[in-house]
Amino acid sequence: MKIIDDLIDELTDKTVSLTDILIKTKVLAYKLKNQELKIWLDNELNGYPSGKLPDYRILGCQVIGSLSNGYQRAKNYPIPLIGLEKELREGILKVNLFQSISTLDEFVQKEKGGKMIMNIPPEMYDYLSKDLDNGFVIEYARREIDRVQVLQTLTSVRTKLLDFLLKLNDEVGDENDLKPFSEGNPKDKIASIFHSSVFGNNTTIIVGDNNTQTITNITKGDFKSLEKLLLENGLKKTEIQELESIIDSDNPDSTKKEFGGNVKNWITKMLSNVMNGSWQVGLGAAGNLLAQGISSYYGWQ
Repeated sequence: MKIIDDLIDELTDKTVSLTDILIKTKVLAYKLKNQELKIWLDNELNGYPSGKLPDYRILGCQVIGSLSNGYQRAKNYPIPLIGLEKELREGILKVNLFQSISTLDEFVQKEKGGKMIMNIPPEMYDYLSKDLDNGFVIEYARREIDRVQVLQTLTSVRTKLLDFLLKLNDEVGDENDLKPFSEGNPKDKIASIFHSSVFGNNTTIIVGDNNTQTITNITKGDFKSLEKLLLENGLKKTEIQELESIIDSDNPDSTKKEFGGNVKNWITKMLSNVMNGSWQVGLGAAGNLLAQGISSYYGWQ
């Protein structure tokens, strides 16, 4: 079929933008009346919302930082993580790529031989410093992934879409009318071909739009306003109740604007949820959200 043949030709032509191909594929998705294909295309084009990411968008990373013990300083030092709990260690060594295809493609085109860098919130520094010797502490930490890894993600999207279209072409043949394939059993067959080609057997597709983390008005000492902010950004009621039970009795240092130990541990726990994928927001955005929200509750903002 012409629309499928044209898309296949463009996918095998490296000079054609992947973003343009995905936009054109939306026409096919509507002709097929395939909701999964529509959602996947929207997610790839606009960026993924909260929810489970496809495996090809979860990448391994390196954790790098600057260390100091007051006498010596080490820059661009690989931070040891062996002492962290297994779940947290595995989470921090994985990066979730929520960005749109156009954003990833722009990075690949501009950063020849470069790295994608994601800063680790300062609230994590004490926790990550536990394995350091000789009095060293972390002054700055980041996660890094290579440009080649991002390029591989783009290649995966191109290859998976190509696999689907090739199999679909075999199913449709020379038919010019897609109506018989958008209804009844043929529709189910095409949905199965798409899902197996792009996701394998276990991935859930989430419907939604990207969310930007914003700090709403929080009144000093008004936990309800802080609770509202945290609920809106995906925290569970039980997690928020845990914070409520400690936030007023944790002896924060108002002069230095430092949280108490229990609140620090709670923030670390919430950030570990980001890194293990159970709270699907960006690590930097999550750290900023929690730090600013709690600081506003204490009246430090």
